[in-house]
Amino acid sequence: MSEEIETGITLSYEVHSRLSEYERLMYPVVSRRSGGLSLGINPNPDKGCNFDCVYCQVDRGEKAARVFDISQLQHELEEWRVRLDGGEYRGYPLQDLALAGDGEPTTCKELPQVIELLLRYQPKFSVTPLPKLLLFTNGSGLQRADLQPLWEDFYRRRGEVWFKLDYWDERSLQRINRTRLSYNRLISELKKFSGEHPVVLQSCFFRWDNQAFSTEYYRDYVQQVNDLLASGCQISKIQAYTLARVPADARATPWSNDEMDRLGGLMRAEIDRPIEIFYEQGTEG
Repeated sequence: MSEEIETGITLSYEVHSRLSEYERLMYPVVSRRSGGLSLGINPNPDKGCNFDCVYCQVDRGEKAARVFDISQLQHELEEWRVRLDGGEYRGYPLQDLALAGDGEPTTCKELPQVIELLLRYQPKFSVTPLPKLLLFTNGSGLQRADLQPLWEDFYRRRGEVWFKLDYWDERSLQRINRTRLSYNRLISELKKFSGEHPVVLQSCFFRWDNQAFSTEYYRDYVQQVNDLLASGCQISKIQAYTLARVPADARATPWSNDEMDRLGGLMRAEIDRPIEIFYEQGTEG
């Protein structure tokens, strides 16, 4: 990694730089939810996504024409493996290799090859335990036929699928995630996948256009999760978080720590799963 790139890397809860300006596919971030260093992998350098979330930090006003290059990713994985020989980077311990980036990973046609590459490289990192393998997804492409043979090994090798669930009906889906995909389709994908494999739900909660906080506003979300559990969905935990960085739409602002605690209280009282709360300032409750 060049000195220029090294100098350009900022690690903080508030800044998750993608290193796109250096034409890189991998980027280090200090992750609230991972609890340390997460090595992000960007399968969508073209910024292609089938969601347009109001809280997204990716600038979609400036489309990129880059094509994903699996050989470049392999080169960068080797580069980071050598750099992280002690298991840390700038004092932060490596926790995971995360497929996230500038779009929806399951829209990347090379995703099976990417997962296979991560399965090969994970044991090469001198970290105990080995870093987790994370897939951040809205679930729209989890049923791709070319991905099905990989899930057994992915889960066996500390893999986790973090499923985005910010909504609870068609109206909230379109207001929050602004997508052409329907609520029924996405919930169907979640039920199919989590009926066979456990998922972590990652749910972003925030104030919209100066609305007043009320736990009653989120009772439909709570009911939805309980309905999913009753239908046989394997949900290992829920990560409930608010905004920590500047969102795409200024009308979205974070709930306060007290408001997130009140929401967490509702969820813990009514959902029989572990609930992790993440606040505006990067702390966890």
